[in-house]
Amino acid sequence: MNFALLAEYGPALGRGLLNTIYLSAVTLAIATPLGAVIALLRETRINWIAIPAAVYVNTFRLLPALLVLFFTFYALPQFGLRLAPMTAAIIGLSVVGAAYMSEDIRGGLAAVDQGQYRAAKALGLSYPHTIRRIIIPQAIPLIIPPYVTRAIIMVKATSLASFVAVGDLTGEAVRATSITYEPFMFFILAGVLYLLLSGVLALFQMWAEERTALARRPKTSLTVKAAQI
Repeated sequence: MNFALLAEYGPALGRGLLNTIYLSAVTLAIATPLGAVIALLRETRINWIAIPAAVYVNTFRLLPALLVLFFTFYALPQFGLRLAPMTAAIIGLSVVGAAYMSEDIRGGLAAVDQGQYRAAKALGLSYPHTIRRIIIPQAIPLIIPPYVTRAIIMVKATSLASFVAVGDLTGEAVRATSITYEPFMFFILAGVLYLLLSGVLALFQMWAEERTALARRPKTSLTVKAAQI
């Protein structure tokens, strides 16, 4: 490894890493609530609400994410909307990520026993109250694994932002390689940094699953004791 080149281009890679972390955090912060809202809209089973949400989801799931990024950065200026590279990347990745996340969340909601809805209705509970206090708490443990997996995929997808002039980790690694002709060193380093970022999310998944398991354990023990009595 050429430590002289690493010292010269290391700061640029560091800035690229910070840009990747920022882009990932903002994209997840936007895509998560947007995906949750879309999932809930599709679960309403009211056609004039559910159908537009389904069209949105299927449209952005079927379109290549890179094409969406190109549209936000290169095509929108023709309509008078000129976006900075980072802003275009955030918008493009967020709308695509929300489409996928909505399906992950909707799958968790659909996995909850449908009898819970009927029981809540029999008790006179409103639909929003049923969703908030009964369905979502039961769905969260089911949502966590696919959600974190999707978050990891979205972190890796931020590398596409380099195609719209964002100086992210991939973009800085490519730039350093094009100047120094040392692809092995810079791409390996970028790969290690992506592994670390994704590893943090994987550790979060393990922690969240343990917490939800602990939260559910007392209820299970009480049920067993009640059954024994």
